[in-house]
Amino acid sequence: MQTLKSQSRSINLGISLALSLLWMYAATAKVLEFDQFKNQLSQVDFLKPMAGILVGLIPLVEYSLAALLLVSKTRRLGLIGSAILMSVFTVYIGGMISFSPELPCSCGGIINNLTWQQHLLFNIGFTALAITGVYVHSSTNTPHNKTNSNSNINRNSNNNI
Repeated sequence: MQTLKSQSRSINLGISLALSLLWMYAATAKVLEFDQFKNQLSQVDFLKPMAGILVGLIPLVEYSLAALLLVSKTRRLGLIGSAILMSVFTVYIGGMISFSPELPCSCGGIINNLTWQQHLLFNIGFTALAITGVYVHSSTNTPHNKTNSNSNINRNSNNNI
């Protein structure tokens, strides 16, 4: 039977793989549909001045997060980055629903086929997943230095007695 710590690590790995697949899929869809992605970003008034930069930056960040999530030493950073980026995307979608529901989604791939409301729920789910991943990772991966420094303190205090 698995211990709670190994179950938590398995859950964390599953969350990381799900997020990594999402980022790889989303970035690849944007790259493959580059002109459409750029055009859709340019249609959003407040993004128009930055569309030229964002069209390259967003897929790069998504691929980077996917890579960070796949390496155990960088997984925490990938989970935090995923939670932040999913939160930003979720707020953006909320704004699109409120102010520009007629504009198309610029996410690419099959996600483009979702309504804005469905997309908002999708993003809320993945944001919650990323936040859960940060929490689970933090609870199962305590820094090793605390244990070592505590044992050194105990050894040193025993020597002084």
